[in-house]
Amino acid sequence: MRSTTKRLVIVGLILAGWQAMAQGKEVSLSEKLTASHCGACHTFKRDEPHGMGPNLHGLLDRPAGSAPGYDYSDSFLQRLGGQPWSRELLDAWLADTQALAPGSAMTYFQDDPGKRELIIQYFESSN
Repeated sequence: MRSTTKRLVIVGLILAGWQAMAQGKEVSLSEKLTASHCGACHTFKRDEPHGMGPNLHGLLDRPAGSAPGYDYSDSFLQRLGGQPWSRELLDAWLADTQALAPGSAMTYFQDDPGKRELIIQYFESSN
């Protein structure tokens, strides 16, 4: 009985280690994906200047259109201004920015829900 218990504990520890490594890899993948899809126009670290688009540090739960010092388009502010960035809103935005805020300056379409999920995970992990 004792050897069976030890084996189960060892297997459990191995599986927990693999899960932790997989989560670390996924965060890394989400960071790379976000940088490659969003980094040409946006910055991500606290106090970095805005790029072509606003700095996205602390994006989730922040009201849309509220990054200090960034000049948002009227279309964006009329459609989204003040709404808190939730997972659901960010997912819809990443799927089709123009469907959510027609005429806004940002044009981005991500059909792959898996890629959108990884980008959202990045913002959750960096919030």
